[in-house]
Parts: sequence; C-alpha cells; structure tokens
Amino acid sequence: MTPALIASPTEILREIFVHIDQADLLALSRTHRSLRPAIEPLLYSCVKFTWSKSHNPAVPQFLRTIIRRPELAAYVKELILDGKDFDADMWAYKHQSPKLAVKEIDLQLLIECATGFNVSYRDEWIQELQSGTMDAFVALLLSQLSTLTSLYLGENFCRESRCVGHILRSSLCEKSDSFHSFQHLRDVSTLYPSIGLDQRRYRTARNTADVLPLFYLPTVEQIRVFIDNPVIFEWPAVFTPSAQSLLSLDLTMIREGNLGKLLSVTPKLESLKWDWYYRPDLRDDSVTDIINLDQLAADLALVRENLTSLSITAGADVSRAEPAPPEVYFKGPFSVFSGLDKLKTLEVPIPFLFGFSRSDSNILGLEKLLPKSLEWLSLTDRLCYQEEWQWEWEMDYLLDVISSWFGKKEQFTPRLRGIRFVLEVMRVRDFVPDIIQKFRDVELQAAQVDMKFEILERPQRNASGFCH
Repeated sequence: MTPALIASPTEILREIFVHIDQADLLALSRTHRSLRPAIEPLLYSCVKFTWSKSHNPAVPQFLRTIIRRPELAAYVKELILDGKDFDADMWAYKHQSPKLAVKEIDLQLLIECATGFNVSYRDEWIQELQSGTMDAFVALLLSQLSTLTSLYLGENFCRESRCVGHILRSSLCEKSDSFHSFQHLRDVSTLYPSIGLDQRRYRTARNTADVLPLFYLPTVEQIRVFIDNPVIFEWPAVFTPSAQSLLSLDLTMIREGNLGKLLSVTPKLESLKWDWYYRPDLRDDSVTDIINLDQLAADLALVRENLTSLSITAGADVSRAEPAPPEVYFKGPFSVFSGLDKLKTLEVPIPFLFGFSRSDSNILGLEKLLPKSLEWLSLTDRLCYQEEWQWEWEMDYLLDVISSWFGKKEQFTPRLRGIRFVLEVMRVRDFVPDIIQKFRDVELQAAQVDMKFEILERPQRNASGFCH
C-alpha cells in the first residue's frame, strides 16, 4: 500500500474501504494500525453471529472487546444473531440450550460490567452469566449498543429471553437511568421458536412480557415478532405505549382480540402481516378453533386510516396422531376487509373471503368483500388440508366469480390492477386439465380489460404450522 494512500484523510479512506469485504478489512487493520480509525467504523457497523449445534459464537469475546473499548460499541448499527437448528422437532422445548464455556479472564470483566447496573435482577443476571446462559450475554450486549438501528434475533437466541426481557423493560417501560433507551432502533425481528407439542403442560412461561416492551421503542418503524397469547393481556408499564413511528408489523401466534390491543397503539401502521394459528393442545380463552371475523374486523378498524398492505396466513395443526387437522370455523360475515378504505394490497387464504366452499352461509359477493381502494388481491391455498376445504373440487365456480368481477371492477374496485392465485401447498399440475384450461381462459379475459390474472407457485410448505 502506497504511503500517499495511508496518509489520505480518514473520510477518503472510508469511501475506498467501503467496497472491501469484512475479512480483508480485518486483515488490513491488523497490518496497518494507522488505518484503524478509517476501518473500524466499517468493520463494526454490522455485527453478525451464528449459533448452531456445532458452533458457539464468540459473543463473550466480542463483549470483552467493546467493554474495554466503548468507542467501538458506538459503531455498531446492525446486530444479527442468527440460528434456528436447536428446535428441529416439536419436543425441543424440553431441552436446555447449550451453555457457553467462557474463560475466567473474559467472564470476570463481563461480571464487573453487569455489577455496575443498579437493578433488582442483577444477582440473577450475574448467575446466568456465570452459568454460560446465552440470554444473559445477549442482554449485556444490548446494554452496550446505544446507537443500534437494526436488531435480528434468530430462534436459537430467543429460546430463553428472561434477561433480555428484563433489560427491555428497564430501558423502555421503567425508564431506568441504568440503561440507554434504544433511541435509534428502527427495525427489530425477534423470532421465537414455535410452541412445542404439550408445551403448556410442561412450561407455564410465555414470552409476552419479554416482547411487549418493543412497542415502547421511541423510534421503531418495523417489528417482526412471535407473541404468545397471554392469559391476561397487560402492558408491562403503568402507561400504554404510543408507537407513532411504527409503520410495519409482522406478527405470529397472537390471536384476534389480543391483536386489537397491539393495533390500538400503532395508529400510523401501513403494513400488517398476521399469522392465525390453532392447535388443540394450545386451546384456551384466546386460542380457539374459531376464526372470529367480527373481532378481526374490530381489530383492523383501529388501523384503517393508514393501512395500505395486509397479508394474512393461517394454519391449524394436529396435537397427537390425528389423521387430519382439527376442524376450524368462521364466525361473522366475510366483509371483514371492506371497511379498510386505504388498503392497496390484500393477501389472504381463500376461505377468509369465500369460506371453505360456495355453500358457506355467510358467503357474499365481491362487491361487499373488497375495499374500493384495492389494487392487488392475492388468494392463497393456506388451510387447504382442512376437511372443510372444498375449493379443489369447486375451483370452476371460484374462477367464474373472479372472471365475472372483471366487468364490475370499474364500479366497485376501479383501481384494481390484478388478482393472483398463490399456491404454497398445491401445484397447478395437481388440477384436472379442464381447470388448468380455465385458468388460462381467465388470464385472457383479464387481459381484455387491462388487468392481470396470475398463478404463482411459491416453494412448497406444509399447509399448517407457523409461517415466520
């Protein structure tokens, strides 16, 4: 490397080094110490660790580094803690996550750091650090990253969340002076593992109190989270949050009613993804076999002023060796989405608009189902493994409903640009030749009125289960 380049201003060097990959940057910083001021902000801007059965990440060692040099912590904008192979089966919750083996010299500094926080759970926190619990190390890591803008916690890192929950509640709900307030955190994903079979019998803990503090983040714009349904829904502070900056929300497991409690504090929400799920062993006051469209309509009405994109997935699963998924039922009219008068894109399982067959008693015409503002409608084949599902045999009727809409759309949905059939479970080749031909006919009819009719095949997945 030429002396002239080494002597260049730091700003110029960063413009050059931003195009170099992390490994080369690290080697360069070790070779030329004088370049570190230009390299370190780039090297530490995005920190990623992966935790798997075969690999323990160097989180304790990284903590030691930023505690000794806190200026490095200020460079960290994005934190990605990835990994999900601990929960390969539905009984994984019975097993503890692996413990980290930490050298005494590393551990001592971390304990000294945690000791400096004047919080009621300090002794518990230190004990978990000493026992090698990843949750405790992640909590300490978050306490050091005051300029963080993006956080991703994969399933392995969320199997235990007690310590992280403590930190979030202290920082955001109790306004503790011990911690920073995550003032810059805009994008959060916390992907908790799905609830295992019979988990309610073996573990009573639910993650609700650990994740609800995310709605108190002062500048958060996007949240993706698995939220277990609480026995009693309570916000973890004496005051409810006001997530005025939250624009995008991706929710798994939380059910109708509780969904509304979340949406009531997100008045500016523009995009919502929501996964409806039922399994008999999870049944309680919130988790039932009823898809309550009345309640869902009330929940969605809370964000109707700004909601432009809505995606709903759904699944019902067995809890023993039953031959088929449990029956699920709809309650209320299928006009649940008609009042969302700012909505531009809607993706839902076919039964959320049309029931499980054309004989459903609550079936309505599309003019009563769709908001006038809609631009794209996507119908998915989720729930197609339910015994109630009849559309595989009544697809010709459903296609007739779609094609007949092309002549009415100017009156009822003048902005509609297209309709998609999204196949996640079935495949086009599974349909009889007459139906395949009818798909083609409808596509041609759509083109004649300057619309699109598309059939999309996504990677195949089971028709039940969690969708995140």
